[in-house]
Amino acid sequence: MIDVLVVDDERHVRNLLVKMISNVFECTPREAQNAEDALKICEKEKFDIITTDIKLEGIDGIEFIRRLRLRGIFTPVLIISAYATPDDIASACRFAPIDYLSKPFTQDELKKKLKGLIEYRKGSFERYLREAEGFIHSNVPGDLDKAEQIVRLMFSIMPSSPTPHYLMGEILEKRGNEELAELHRKAAKALDVNERGYNRGDEIETD
Repeated sequence: MIDVLVVDDERHVRNLLVKMISNVFECTPREAQNAEDALKICEKEKFDIITTDIKLEGIDGIEFIRRLRLRGIFTPVLIISAYATPDDIASACRFAPIDYLSKPFTQDELKKKLKGLIEYRKGSFERYLREAEGFIHSNVPGDLDKAEQIVRLMFSIMPSSPTPHYLMGEILEKRGNEELAELHRKAAKALDVNERGYNRGDEIETD
């Protein structure tokens, strides 16, 4: 099960995407008809994938993605458009992770693109985990600050994972802030139903 936000100003396109994504992932995607609404939704809710057109009323798709990143939201975005130019794609790719799917498309093509972004997301999370662990266990001045920056990125990539909370707990404990560290450990245990500590294999089911 994954959480998906579909952004498109054409109702029939949103309906089609919702139907296709529901068939692939057995979920009910959230919908937004413009970038302004989508940004408000993203400030309150977390998503595993966002799909957007480039041609939108008001704020266009590329500006929407840029504003997401400025807000610290690094959710993978799939651009689905019939009108994207090479310059559009190049501009959007500055705000990775990004992929592009041209209209019209099949359900299999959509499924392949979405799964590719999910795998990229998982790979990024695991890479950040390794980097954060290295900085946490380092004695080099400033490395705890680097670890914290990475952990904050991990929160944005997988907000429902217990792993960033466990890591933040370690960071805060090393800084002597035991009270706040304990809050993060409790949050981690609440998310980790098995209370086994963090795993390198945090996964999203995609089959």
